[in-house]
Amino acid sequence: MNLKTQIAGITALIICSINSINAQSDVQILLAESRYNDVIQKLSPKANSLSATDNYYLAIAYQQTGYPHKAIDCLLKDSTNLSTQQLDLLSRSYMSNGNYSKALPICKNRYNAEPNNVINLLRYAEINHFYKDFDANINLLGNFTKHDSTNLSVNTLLAETYEKAKVPNSAISIYKMILSQYPDNQKIAVRLANLYLRQKMYVECHDLCVPYIEKLENNKNFLLIAGLANFKNGSNHNVLVMFRRLEAQGDSSFLTKKHLGIASYRLENYDNATKYLKSAFKLKDDDPEVAFFLGASLGQSNQPQNGIMYLYLAMELIKPSPVLMEKTNVKLAMIYFDMGNYKQAINNYHEAFKYDNKPQYLYRQASIYDYQLKDPKKAKEMYQLFIDVLPEELNPKKGNERYAIKLKEVAENRLTTLTEEDFFKNGI
Repeated sequence: MNLKTQIAGITALIICSINSINAQSDVQILLAESRYNDVIQKLSPKANSLSATDNYYLAIAYQQTGYPHKAIDCLLKDSTNLSTQQLDLLSRSYMSNGNYSKALPICKNRYNAEPNNVINLLRYAEINHFYKDFDANINLLGNFTKHDSTNLSVNTLLAETYEKAKVPNSAISIYKMILSQYPDNQKIAVRLANLYLRQKMYVECHDLCVPYIEKLENNKNFLLIAGLANFKNGSNHNVLVMFRRLEAQGDSSFLTKKHLGIASYRLENYDNATKYLKSAFKLKDDDPEVAFFLGASLGQSNQPQNGIMYLYLAMELIKPSPVLMEKTNVKLAMIYFDMGNYKQAINNYHEAFKYDNKPQYLYRQASIYDYQLKDPKKAKEMYQLFIDVLPEELNPKKGNERYAIKLKEVAENRLTTLTEEDFFKNGI
C-alpha cells in the first residue's frame, strides 16, 4: 500500500470518527434543549442498529414525550449491562406505564445502594403508596427524617402517608412543622386546613385560614374551607362573612348559595334565606338540606303553605337520616298548625316522635287535642302518655329538663282540670 493510499485511509477513518462525534454531539445538544421530538426523528429510523448510548438517548426522548413503553423497549435491548442512570430511567418508565411490579425491585435495589438519595427514596415510597403499604412508608420516610428533617418533599409525603394511615395527629404535627419553615406554602396550608375540617377542629381551621384570606388576593380555597368550618361550628355570622366574600369574587356556585341560605335561616333572616335557597335549588334540586331549609324558610313567610312541597321533597331525599326526618316532620307540623290544619299537625308530630322519642312531641299533640280540637278524651290520653315517658328524675339545672319539668306541671294541671270537668259533665 503506497503512502497516498495510507493517507486516504487514515483521512476516511478520521472523517468517520468526526461524523460519529458530531452526530452524538447533535443528539446531546437536542436533549439539552429539550427537543425530544427531534431526537426521536433523528434516532428512531436507526433503532435496530443504535449503540447502547444512543438507545439511552432515544429512551429519554420517548419517556419525556409520553411514550414510556417505547422507552422501556429501548432500554431492554441491553438490560444485562445497564448503568445507574439507565436503571433510574427504566424504573421511571415502568412507573409511568403503571407497571409498579416491574419498577419495585429496581427501586428497592437503588434505594438499598444509596438510601440517602432523595430521588431513590421518593420513587420507592411512591410504589409503597400505590400498594397502600403505609406502615412501610412511615418507617422508610421516618428514618430519612432522622438525619434530614427539613426536606419538603419527604415531609409532605410522610404527612400524607399518616393521613392515609388514619394517624391524623402525626399528619397535623408535620404539616404545622412544614408551615413553620415555609409559611407561604399555600398547598400545605390548604391540606392542613382540610385535615382540621375533617377532624372537626373547626376553630383551628378558621384560625389557620384567616391570615391567608387577609393577605391573598385570590383566596377562594381558604374562604370556602373557613366558611365550611364555621358552618359546622354553628358560627353563622362568620359563615355569611366568608361566603359573601366568595360571592363578591364572582362565585355563584351551589355551595355558596346553599350555605348563605342556611346561615341566613339560622339567623332568622328568612327573606334572604329564601332568596339564596331558591337559587341553590335551581342549581341542584336533589339536595335534602336545601329542600328542608327552603321549605322551613317559606314556612316562616306569610304564605307558609308554599313550604310544604319542599319539606315533603326533603323527606323523600333524606329517608336514611332519622335526624332530618324528625326535623322535617316538626317543621311540617308547625306549618299545618299555622294553617289551621290541626289533624295533619298532630300526624306530623306523631311521625317526628317515631324518629326521636322526644316527650314534647306528645305534649304538643295533647295540647292541640285540648285547645284546638276540643277533644278532652284524646287530650287526657296524650297528656298521660307524655307524663309516662318522662324520666322519673329530672334535673332542673339542665335547660331541656327544666323545660320538661314545666311542661309536666302544665300537663298534670290540665289532666286534673279535664278529669274534674268530665266528672261534673257526666255526673250531672
